[in-house]
Amino acid sequence: MTMTGRPGRVLRGVLAALSGLLLLSGCVVVGGRPVGGPAGGANRPGGVSGDSMGLARPFLPLPVVAPAAVPEGYDPSADAAADLAAALAAARADGRPVLLDFGSSWCEDCQALTTLVQSPGVHQLLARDYHLVTVDVGHYDRNTELAARYVTLPGDGIPALVVLAPDGSKRAAPGAQQFADARNLGADQVANLLVDWLFTKN
Repeated sequence: MTMTGRPGRVLRGVLAALSGLLLLSGCVVVGGRPVGGPAGGANRPGGVSGDSMGLARPFLPLPVVAPAAVPEGYDPSADAAADLAAALAAARADGRPVLLDFGSSWCEDCQALTTLVQSPGVHQLLARDYHLVTVDVGHYDRNTELAARYVTLPGDGIPALVVLAPDGSKRAAPGAQQFADARNLGADQVANLLVDWLFTKN
């Protein structure tokens, strides 16, 4: 009988024995709880708790974000300047950008965009990641001073969208007439654009 292979078998045996001892002593921790040992850290050296030694925690907890309001359509009686000021104040508090939507209810493409905004996926993105402000521009004769700060009407057409950073600076401005044909857009296209704008800075 030869000794070939015996050192390897001996080493494996020693490792198996050590693993068993560790399990019995409560030194192996999964998800913050020791396996084979008491919960908590009352009898651990230095008062180190099992929670602080957890090994199975790949993700940090995300903060709970309260959904933002998502307006339905364009309200001609709304105070657009006050709505924008309130949205920017909320943006400074939570870091979410403001999405300005200039349009009017007589416009078919504005109606189409309103329908897309209320679709589940787009609505969820807006509520979670933006503060949406819809601004009624009538027949290009309402809220004109506010609109002129961000878009060129009627040249850009409506609906016209602009993304603002929490400090009020323009963060992203879709190309002119990108949404002037909103009736031919799908919810997935709008959702993709919303995600893209979160990472776009002019």
